[in-house]
Amino acid sequence: MMSITRYELTVCLRTDSPLHSGGIDEAVDRARPSKKRETVPRRFARDGTGHPVLTGRSIKGAVRAACKKYFDETRKSHLWGGLSNQGAWASALTFHAVDLHNAEVFPGRGDGPGGDSGLPTRMGIAIDRYWGAAGDTALFEHEYVPAGRPLTLTITAQAGSMPRNRPDDPAAPFGGVSECQPVTEDDVERLFSIILGVLKSERVSFGGRRNAGWGRVRPDMRPGSERFWVLTRAPLGTRDDLLSWLGNGYGEDMSERIEPIECGEPDRVRINIEWNSPTGILVADPRLSRVESSDERNDLRGEDDPDELVPTRHLRSGPGENAPIVLPGSSVRGALRSRASRIARTILAARHASVNDWSDTNVHDQLAHDPDLVQRLFGSTERRGALTVLDTLASSNGSTRLITHNAGDRWTGGVAEGTLYGEEVHDAEWKNIVLELDLKALSNDDNRRGETQRSRPEDDNLRRAAWCLLGLVLAELATGTLPLGSRGTRGLGQVEVTSIKVEGGRSIGIGDQLFSAPAKGAGESVAEQILGRLRTVNKEITASPGASGWASYLTGDEEKSHD
Repeated sequence: MMSITRYELTVCLRTDSPLHSGGIDEAVDRARPSKKRETVPRRFARDGTGHPVLTGRSIKGAVRAACKKYFDETRKSHLWGGLSNQGAWASALTFHAVDLHNAEVFPGRGDGPGGDSGLPTRMGIAIDRYWGAAGDTALFEHEYVPAGRPLTLTITAQAGSMPRNRPDDPAAPFGGVSECQPVTEDDVERLFSIILGVLKSERVSFGGRRNAGWGRVRPDMRPGSERFWVLTRAPLGTRDDLLSWLGNGYGEDMSERIEPIECGEPDRVRINIEWNSPTGILVADPRLSRVESSDERNDLRGEDDPDELVPTRHLRSGPGENAPIVLPGSSVRGALRSRASRIARTILAARHASVNDWSDTNVHDQLAHDPDLVQRLFGSTERRGALTVLDTLASSNGSTRLITHNAGDRWTGGVAEGTLYGEEVHDAEWKNIVLELDLKALSNDDNRRGETQRSRPEDDNLRRAAWCLLGLVLAELATGTLPLGSRGTRGLGQVEVTSIKVEGGRSIGIGDQLFSAPAKGAGESVAEQILGRLRTVNKEITASPGASGWASYLTGDEEKSHD
């Protein structure tokens, strides 16, 4: 009889960005007139009592994917469980749900801004690529856990157990005795070390909206300890062992027995953009800026001055009134994608390629029919994009100023009654805009899923082509012709880039680069430096057999010709 050992690994983490893990969404009634539509929030996953939770299944999926990506030995590990043509077997690990309905996650929560759950919500929009205005049916809202909140993950495992099928069972996984090995203590502890390694390296993201930088977590060291984990072990091979474990509720502390495994260098290009905005940035929070009823209008404006202006206010990174204002990663990413799509479609049109007229196309169909290279960078409904843009927080909210406007009456030429409006703009100091480009994700085709991703010449050219397209967008950002946020046609959103630092670009032929604005105007601008480097990268593509420059990869035809 084989001895049974039960492990319990407790991992202390902290959210490094907003976190949303979706549950069951309410159906949206799109048949209602547009003026009467309201957003239906995408709610956080909930347990049977209605409390928001980060489900064990979601945690396991994210951790398993990260382990398989960075450690080949975990790809075929039987500890994860699985399914084959010969049968199925259960995982030796159990990932427990994280309850988010507690004071540790939301101190003094009570009835928070998210209703009974206490979860705040964030709203966003998609921009019509043709008209430049908010797309119809493209307003969305998500419940989320703000950055800086503690998460405690619990993972239990059982060593000494056999797979569900007997080794001599013809229906056993992979159909053989050799593949159905018992789970040993070394197996469990090795996998725990790998899990801690990917968590320590901050390569695991939970939930959705990862391309917008959401779901990131970092280790949270326990008070008085240099570790962010606790590992206990309890033998359950005898009746006395079982009674002892049931009575104590925990086993022997084995935290020193394992250490996180180093994951090595990241396989992604990281781009840091140092910038400022001389005009101010505005990303509106509709809930703070919109008054729906006359009662609400009177409450906000006050009884003493019923005509007092209620300005549009900037979105904040959390529910608190003193939380830093934020330039959402989704907003920056949308601006970058819109300009990348415009560049790609302009080149295709100049080459007399087929380009659809988007004047009468809704924003969802526009995104679905973006050129192939744009979809590889920014994603689609069928695949996750390779580019991630993190939220950009203000290092200082700065002072605020009220910019007022008044609409004119088109008939009389005077001021239209009841049309006074304005924006509350912060003269903020901003942290760097951070972009991350996952090079492997650029060439992960459906027909190659599950295979070890080997570098192929056409893959290298595809990555270089993606960098060329992204580099052109960054060059436009550096020239100040790509505004961020809203009210760009009213003078807001102007960007001044002082430097762009690229790290990890060796595989696409640029290495680590720093494009810095010249002192006192002497020398090449940031945009000129980027364009010069892009010409070098494009020459490397042209030098490859059958390739005619980066633009030949816009529609994916060049890559398919190599298959």
